Amino acid sequence: MSELSLLPMSEENYTVAAQIEAECFADRPWTAEQFHEEITLDFSRTFIAYLGGEPAGFVNIWLTPPMAIINNIAVREGFRRRGIAQAMINAALGECGECSSLTLEVRVSNQPAITLYEKLGFSQVGRRRDFYENPREDAFIMTKFFRKGAAEQDAE
Repeated sequence: MSELSLLPMSEENYTVAAQIEAECFADRPWTAEQFHEEITLDFSRTFIAYLGGEPAGFVNIWLTPPMAIINNIAVREGFRRRGIAQAMINAALGECGECSSLTLEVRVSNQPAITLYEKLGFSQVGRRRDFYENPREDAFIMTKFFRKGAAEQDAE
């Protein structure tokens, strides 16, 4: 497998995240301006994954102790099932030092993602009705709980 690297989103690469977003979520993507705004938020972290130098995906998290939230995660279609999402979630977990949980939403029909999240220790804790559009669909709320300050150990 080619080398996987995760880089923090910055002034130099935020448009890359916007391009991945538009490719993965064409119905209602975040704009480049929204990604740029994330750089200015002290509680926001975004990592862009590159596989063999090619942009492959990104993850955006908000750190709001005692909890953290994965707001957005995407892997380009040609890069799926190569461990990229798992690496990005592990990077997110590595940022959660003061938090005791990490939460995300996932389409109820996205079984590959649900299976991955369960493998990584996330459990279904709720459901949001009609959360997604095109097609309209519910979201499962999934959370990984960990001891306060133990997130770095969980990410290893």
